[in-house]
Amino acid sequence: MILRPTLIYGLGQDKNIAEIARLICRFGFFPLLGRATGQRQPIHATDVASACLSALQAPCAANRAYNISGAETLTYRDMVARVFAALGRRPRLLTVPLWVFRLAVATLRCVPRYRHWSVAMAERMNRDLVFDHTEAARDLGFKPRIFALTAEDLPP
Repeated sequence: MILRPTLIYGLGQDKNIAEIARLICRFGFFPLLGRATGQRQPIHATDVASACLSALQAPCAANRAYNISGAETLTYRDMVARVFAALGRRPRLLTVPLWVFRLAVATLRCVPRYRHWSVAMAERMNRDLVFDHTEAARDLGFKPRIFALTAEDLPP
């Protein structure tokens, strides 16, 4: 069985929301490429773990693949704004032209923590990455939570 999760977050250790939070804490703003209207369905790490356990116990899951996604669909821009809110900060979103973004990413990549960043990551801010988890709900009893960050979901 294969589980295909969407953007995983939670427990302050993920490479998605926690990384956004770290960047906000460090610089006080978050850069966005264009309108950042790509749709997302963030899924909490514990919901992924629960889906794994359910799949191991479901005979019908053998030799199957399931999309698992969060219960809520929101734009990339809105998702970042919620990270600001969870940090107790007013959103400071900076819309950046592509050429400036390329320069900024090239500069940030000199810092070991951001070495894995690429312009392609930013370009995805405007692409929909949404997947239907109806089959996982039917076969595995999958019931993900909405995207509601808690203090434990943020990095220390």
